[in-house]
Amino acid sequence: MENKFQQIDQASVLSWEPCTLKINKLISSIYQFLGDEGWENVRENLDSAGSGQIPEMNEKLLFIEGMRCELLQPGKDWQKGRVKIKVSLEFCPDEPEIEAISENTTSESSLDDIRRKLNQVN
Repeated sequence: MENKFQQIDQASVLSWEPCTLKINKLISSIYQFLGDEGWENVRENLDSAGSGQIPEMNEKLLFIEGMRCELLQPGKDWQKGRVKIKVSLEFCPDEPEIEAISENTTSESSLDDIRRKLNQVN
């Protein structure tokens, strides 16, 4: 089986019964978790595993600006730069997408209907 996962657009909606939410809200929650106590847990875990103590970072450095570092890639020399964390979600459909030609092109998609309902709740 081929890996056919593709990045999900943040405007999409995801459903795990009984939970339905916008992708951007889920990603926001993940960023908040990592920014709060999650990063400290990562630091402690790596230190206790003998990997050394990585620097403390605030959310701005962790997710936006990036933290100064050096990177060694196979076949290359050390390179100075910045590293940041980017969260994305990927999806692999059970069945390939089949483009259907709708007779009524003016009707709204079910995604539009779900987005409207979620916006009313929020």
